[in-house]
Amino acid sequence: MLTNQFKFQYSVGAIANGIKSDMFTFFLLFFYSRVIGLDPLLASLAIGAALIVDSITDPLMGTISDRTNTKLGRRHPYMLVSFIPVSIFYILLFTPKPDWDITQNQLFWWMFVCASFTRIGMTLFEVPHRSFGAEITKDYIERTKLFSWREMFAWVAGISNAFLAYNIFFRSTPEYPYGQLNPEAYFPLALTGAIFMVLSLLYSSITTTYKIENLSKWTEAVTLNQIIKELKIAISNKSFILFFLGSLTLSISWGLLNSLTLFINTDFWGLNGSQIGIFLYIYFGAAFLAFYITPKFVAIIGKRNFVLLCVLGVALSAPIAFISYNLGLTPEKGTTTLVLFLCVPLIFISTLSIAGNMARDAMIGDIADEVDLQSGRRQEGVLYSAVSFVQKVNTAIGSLTGGLTLWVLNITAETPTYDQAYSLFFVQGVIGPILLIIPILFFYFYSLDKKRHSEILRQLKERS
Repeated sequence: MLTNQFKFQYSVGAIANGIKSDMFTFFLLFFYSRVIGLDPLLASLAIGAALIVDSITDPLMGTISDRTNTKLGRRHPYMLVSFIPVSIFYILLFTPKPDWDITQNQLFWWMFVCASFTRIGMTLFEVPHRSFGAEITKDYIERTKLFSWREMFAWVAGISNAFLAYNIFFRSTPEYPYGQLNPEAYFPLALTGAIFMVLSLLYSSITTTYKIENLSKWTEAVTLNQIIKELKIAISNKSFILFFLGSLTLSISWGLLNSLTLFINTDFWGLNGSQIGIFLYIYFGAAFLAFYITPKFVAIIGKRNFVLLCVLGVALSAPIAFISYNLGLTPEKGTTTLVLFLCVPLIFISTLSIAGNMARDAMIGDIADEVDLQSGRRQEGVLYSAVSFVQKVNTAIGSLTGGLTLWVLNITAETPTYDQAYSLFFVQGVIGPILLIIPILFFYFYSLDKKRHSEILRQLKERS
C-alpha cells in the first residue's frame, strides 16, 4: 500500500500540467484571436501544427524513458530538467501585446514555437511521471486511488489558476469592463503560473527519488529492430487500441466544449470576469467530490463501466443550458442569477468529467500489465505517451476546431453579433454533446476488467 505522504509528493507534480492545461484550454485561443487580434484561422493552424509536433515527441519520449538506465532510474532524469523549457516558453507564449509592430505571420510563428516548446517541456515530465505512477503499484484499486490523487491536484491547480485570473488579473476597469479582454493581464498571470509550475515539477521530482530503487530497470540492448518489435506489441494490444480511440474521440468532444466556454460566457451570456469566477467554486467542489467517489464506484462497477457512466452523464448534462435558453427558462443575461442557474448543470458536467479522467488515467496501468505479459517488457512510457498525447488533443483539437468555428463565422477581435454568438452556443450545446456518442461506443467494447487484471497479475507472478 502506498502512503499518503508518497501520494502527496507524487501528485504535486500534476500541478504544472493543471495550470498549463487550464491556460491552453480556456485562454490561449481567446487571448490570440479575441485579445491580440490574430486571425482565428492562423491561430487554429498554430495549434494544429503544435499538435503534430506532439504526435512525434510524445511516443519518442515514451520510448526513450522506457529504455533509459541511469542512477536516477528510467524516469527521473527527464522529470528533473523539464522545468527549463516549460517555464521559459510558457511565459513567452503570453507576452505579445496588440500594439506590437509585428505581422500576422510573425505572430503565428511566435504562437506556434512557444506553444510547441511549452508542450515539449511538459512531455519531458508528464510521460515519465505518469509511467512512474503506473509502475509503482500494480493493485487495481490502489492504482485508481493514486491517479485520483494526481488528477485532483491537476484540477485544483487549473481551477486555482482560473481563480487568480478572474478575481485578480481580470478585474473590471473603466477601460476594460470585461477584464478578460485586457491584454495587460495575461503576462503577469502567466508569470505567476510559471512560478508554481517550476516549484511543483522540482518538488515532485526530487521528493520521489527514494522510490527509484523499487522500480524495474531496462537491461536489454537497445536496437531499432527490438524497439519496433516491442512497440508493435504495445500499440497493437486490443485494450490499448480501444482505450486510445475512446480517449481520443472523448478529448476532441470535450476540448470543443471547453474551448468555446469563455467566448460564450463573454459574448453570449454577457458575464464579466468576477461573475465567471463564481463557476470556479463549482469546479473546486467537483474536484473533491470526484476524488471521493471515483475509487468507491470503481471498486463496485469497475473502471470501464464507471467511464461509460461519466461520459453519458456529461452528454446528457451539457445541452441543458442551450435547451433552457431556447425554452425561455434562463434568467436575464449578465446577471448573477443567470450564473447561479448555469451552475446547476455545471455541477454534473464537471464532477463527471473529472471522475472519468481519474478512472481513465488508472486504466493505462492495467494495460501496461497486459502488455508486460505479452512482451515481457514494462512499457509504461510508450503507453502513457498516448495518454499525454490524448490530453494535449483535449486542448489542441478543441482549440483548433473552436478556432475554425470562429473563422467560419467570421468572428474577429471585435464584439460578435448575436447571431454569431448564438451559433457558437449551438456548437457547444448541441454538436459537442452529440460527438460524445463516439467514445461511448469505443469504451463499451473495452474488456480489461478487474477479474481479467487479477488473472494477468497471477500469470506475471508465476512467470517471475
